Amino acid sequence: MKKILLLITLVLPFLFSSCGDDKDILSTQEQELVGEWAIVKTADTPNDIHYVFKKERTGSRRIVVNGEVTNDVPFNWTFDGNKLTLSYAGQKLVLEVMVGIDKLRIIYVETGAVEDYQRVVKPDEDD
Repeated sequence: MKKILLLITLVLPFLFSSCGDDKDILSTQEQELVGEWAIVKTADTPNDIHYVFKKERTGSRRIVVNGEVTNDVPFNWTFDGNKLTLSYAGQKLVLEVMVGIDKLRIIYVETGAVEDYQRVVKPDEDD
C-alpha cells in the first residue's frame, strides 16, 4: 500500500504540470508580431511612435522624443485573423494588421488611418 501511495505521489505532479493552457501558445502570426516596432517617419508623423508586443500578450504604445520615452501606455492584446485588439484603461482599440518580414501595417478600424512600422527589436528565440 505504501508503494502505491508513493507512486501516486510521484506521478501526480507530472500529470498536472503537463496540462498546459492552449491560450499560452502563440500562433505563427502572433509570434511574428512579438517584438518592438517603430513608425516609419513621414511628414504626417512627427512623433516617434513605438509598439512593443510581448509573448505574454501584453505590450505598450510609446511616444519617444529625443531617444526618451515620454508616454508609455500598457495594454493587453489578442489577435484573431488580421484583427488585433488592444485593451487598455477599460477601453478597446481594434486594428487591422498586416505583418511582413520586419514590416507592420496598422489600419485603425474606427478612422481608417494607416501607419507603417518597421521592426527595431525582435525577441530572442530562447525568450
